[in-house]
Amino acid sequence: KAFPFLNMIAHIISKSTHAVRIEGHADNLPIHTEKTPSNWDLSTARAVNVLRYLIDKGKCSPNKLSAAGFGEFQPIFPNDTPEHRAKNRRVEFVFSPDE
Repeated sequence: KAFPFLNMIAHIISKSTHAVRIEGHADNLPIHTEKTPSNWDLSTARAVNVLRYLIDKGKCSPNKLSAAGFGEFQPIFPNDTPEHRAKNRRVEFVFSPDE
């Protein structure tokens, strides 16, 4: 479902002179798998996967992009319902002003 949106973001980034930081976030439910040992890893992987998509499929310049993971520590909703937790599992795009 996210690919059309990512394609639109890729188009915007490719036309922009701004650097873009892709920020991954997670909810507060603990995760611990071999591939993903923590919410830090999950949120960072979420951001890096979007970054790779923008470079590989969106043809964005890697020189403009960076990725960061914030774990569960910057929620936009309380993690008190499944719906709120779902909204905290997200990726944000931060466009830096030209210097």
